[in-house]
Amino acid sequence: MRGLRRFVGLMAILSVMPAILAGCSKKIWITQYPEFYTAELKNIAVVPFRNRSSVRGAGDVVSDSLAATLMSNGTYKVFNRNHLKSLLDERDLQIAFGSNTSAAAAKFRQLGNVQAILVGAVNTYAATANRQRKRDPVYGYNPQTGASYVSGYRTYEWTRYEANVAVTAALIRVSDGSTIYSTPGPAQANWWAEGSPPKLDAYGCLNNATNNVVSQLLEQFAIVRRQIKVNPAKDFRTASELYDNKWTFTDVFGAADEEMYVVLKLPASCDRNRFRLAVVRKGERKDLVSQQIVWDKQYGSYGYLFRPKEIAAGGGPGQYEVKFYSGQEPVLKHAFRIR
Repeated sequence: MRGLRRFVGLMAILSVMPAILAGCSKKIWITQYPEFYTAELKNIAVVPFRNRSSVRGAGDVVSDSLAATLMSNGTYKVFNRNHLKSLLDERDLQIAFGSNTSAAAAKFRQLGNVQAILVGAVNTYAATANRQRKRDPVYGYNPQTGASYVSGYRTYEWTRYEANVAVTAALIRVSDGSTIYSTPGPAQANWWAEGSPPKLDAYGCLNNATNNVVSQLLEQFAIVRRQIKVNPAKDFRTASELYDNKWTFTDVFGAADEEMYVVLKLPASCDRNRFRLAVVRKGERKDLVSQQIVWDKQYGSYGYLFRPKEIAAGGGPGQYEVKFYSGQEPVLKHAFRIR
């Protein structure tokens, strides 16, 4: 009986483990800035990408899709190839769309309203189809014996479509032809569909792979909203001091203490995001103290100074919460006590 109770207890623990593990991380929305971005960079031109694949027009397809996505994003005013055709004559277009970025930058300098050129190369743009004849048994049932048997075979065609796209890109400064930023490696995607028939054909897979690559490039070259994961138990805590570059974490402080640090750990993608920290008495709504903060990607983790003495002067000894706001709502909370 004792063993049965232990078994039941173990099953109960295992049944709640997924919920416990799911609670370890929390998703929050941030604004992700390209590492090179400054507010002064306002106007860019997207020129046709060089095509190194065997599919004719692949460079135009990818660059046109990226230009349209950037225009919808709104980080920059974007000139696509159709805009540029109306601004440059045929000879200048050949130079502007050519592989010599220094010469292209010189032509764009003449326009006066383009600050940077987005150039690139489509290294892979391919879709394949693999078809196989398959045969599956069809089973019958003998009601007298209760046995099943093979009554025949179903023959059909099984198809797998697969697409691969890989693209590199760089942003070139028009004023001097220098590189502002280039992708550290190819943005690449693989998309496939299989079945009889598949839900997507080869062109559908290629389109989805292209859209995936364009989304990757958008994240590298434009301001985007995205979700990140944080661990509230490890990434948002309170500490009494930093000694030998290690935090002394604690949730208990004295009413006369002069220092309490709210230690926050965020990824580099949070760079330049504005957040707010606020301390409230447990169960109440009034902010006793608060700080507006701007995250720097160099921090890794950072401790923001609060004064328990100041907090206790407004709320007395007792239970408190520090809240981390991303936007209008608190996304992280941490409890502490002042005695």
